[in-house]
Amino acid sequence: MNQADIIERLRRQGWTVEERADRTLRLPPEVAARYPELPTSLCEFLGGLRECVNNSQTVWFLCESDYCGTSGTAFRWDEWERMSLDAAGGDTPLVASVRDFWDAHLPFLLSVRDGYAYHAVRTKGDGVGLVVAGREPEFEEPSVVAESFDQFLTNLLTTGI
Repeated sequence: MNQADIIERLRRQGWTVEERADRTLRLPPEVAARYPELPTSLCEFLGGLRECVNNSQTVWFLCESDYCGTSGTAFRWDEWERMSLDAAGGDTPLVASVRDFWDAHLPFLLSVRDGYAYHAVRTKGDGVGLVVAGREPEFEEPSVVAESFDQFLTNLLTTGI
């Protein structure tokens, strides 16, 4: 399924999608350095979006402006990591564990529909490329929801989130 088909189907499902002509995802240097190996399909999809949010504005894909901190949204792209670090309260081993987890998982979709939740792609370790989903209060205990970003998109279009 190509990008145009995916976007059209999302729109039919009530999503607001604003596309970008330039499909190159330009991450800030610190984000790009943290996640040097990202799936091409993820980069192409996100790179082609200026905005992609469900009809109730409670679930959204992170776009280039989110990663760059210029989107003006209430939540930063790494908001759930920041919450976990705050909750760790300076416990050095716990802080290290939280950082290790997020160093290996790039969030690409956030949700506040029924609590804080996310979808991320695994970028390091076992299962590189897997898509995982996690939610509060234990963001760092996700479930695998797709074998790849492409499979995630197929699942999203057929069964939703």
